[in-house]
Amino acid sequence: MHQLSKRNIASFLKGRVLFYGILLVAAAAILTYLFLREKPVEYYDRTEYYLGTYVTVRVGSKTLSPLVLADAAMKEIKRIDEKFGGRGSGTIAQLNATGQANDLDNETMFLIKSALKVAENTGGAFDPTLFTLTALWGFDYADSENRVPLDSEIVSALAKTGYRRVELDENNMAVRLPEGLTLDLGGIAKGYAVDLAIARIKSLDPQATGFIDAGGDIGVIGPKYGNRPWIVGIRDPRGNSVQDVVEYIYLYDGAVATSGDYERFFVVDGIRYHHILDPKTGSPSRSGAISATVINKSAMLADAYATAAFVMGKDPGITFLPRYGTLVFLVMEDRSTFKSPGFEVYQQK
Repeated sequence: MHQLSKRNIASFLKGRVLFYGILLVAAAAILTYLFLREKPVEYYDRTEYYLGTYVTVRVGSKTLSPLVLADAAMKEIKRIDEKFGGRGSGTIAQLNATGQANDLDNETMFLIKSALKVAENTGGAFDPTLFTLTALWGFDYADSENRVPLDSEIVSALAKTGYRRVELDENNMAVRLPEGLTLDLGGIAKGYAVDLAIARIKSLDPQATGFIDAGGDIGVIGPKYGNRPWIVGIRDPRGNSVQDVVEYIYLYDGAVATSGDYERFFVVDGIRYHHILDPKTGSPSRSGAISATVINKSAMLADAYATAAFVMGKDPGITFLPRYGTLVFLVMEDRSTFKSPGFEVYQQK
């Protein structure tokens, strides 16, 4: 009886080992199948030149061809470029040529109102009527010649600016510009195009992921591989290349934009003259900031508030702009950095 009991126990243990061995093999097979079935999203990149800069769409999808999504996004960006670009026969170009426009469509009225609202929120630090000054300094187009204007020329050009002088008639969907004043939506249209392109991608595939980068205005389509942040480096304004960064931020959604004095500038007699003009002086901003990076849920607003943050500088930019859903990171001339309370959330993975 004792020997029989030992044999039974040995047989029982052998059976259990075999059973668990089969379970392990089955589990491994199932995991292998799931791994092969759930392949990581593959991203597709497309870069084209619109809105005065290079625009890159990086998009991935498990249900649609990323080529189809990228094409849809680029078509939307091209449409905005043609409609709101300063050159050509777009809506804003026609408005500037005639000084008035009637029966505006909802989109045009929305974008003009948005630009004027940001101007109001920032006390004019962002002003969409500076084109005359921008052209005076040679920062209007890539092929324009840069020069330092005479003080009298700056005073004359300043008289042709001022966002408060734009007359909106929402009831009749009309806008009127006083003689000499020019409306330039370049400081907000680029981010707006990014927002619309992302919305277009999401309408085709709500689960699509990736980002759109329009000359430093970056909007997130969705987290990397569905659950990881996109890592964005804040460029060192005095670095030797785009690889030199002062800080990294981690985005799962929303948008980030940067304005810096290193983007477009020229040097005369050892003085750097950059393209971000102070609406009060008509000259390149001397707020002490050399780079302003902002985070906002909207690429359109990030685009505009980045310019305002650069002009406003540390005080009041750092503490003032968060009331409009905008967090700020400034790099100053002495290479010190300042950030809005709450910005540190985006410095963590």
